[in-house]
Amino acid sequence: MTARRTVGITVVAVIAFIQGIIATLAGIGLIVERNNDSLIEHIGQSSGQIQAYGWAAVIWGVLALFVARGLWSAADWARIVVGVLEVLYAVGGVFLLFSWGGHYLWQGIWQIVVALVVLWLLFNPRSDQFFESR
Repeated sequence: MTARRTVGITVVAVIAFIQGIIATLAGIGLIVERNNDSLIEHIGQSSGQIQAYGWAAVIWGVLALFVARGLWSAADWARIVVGVLEVLYAVGGVFLLFSWGGHYLWQGIWQIVVALVVLWLLFNPRSDQFFESR
């Protein structure tokens, strides 16, 4: 008998899918508008830098879509990728707690809490059953 996908895994997969779409579209927008004088002035970067950021966003977005699909279909590699990223996110949160003179204290706390929630959603016993049943 295969275990059903948990609500937590569904939420994480849907959020990853939405992030992938947004990053891809934002990247395409940056690539298309890289020569827009108003954008160049607002961002304070050159056209080439804006294009590079655009391509990076497109690549990141497409990768997020693959990971979201992997989570949706119970691919253990996708769970591991998200797990590693969340651990790095939590480490970044700890860094924010003790750096920049406390200016980013709440952002650091938020990063740690979100990372721990996502890790719990992906690695709790019900989630383990779902991934092991596939």
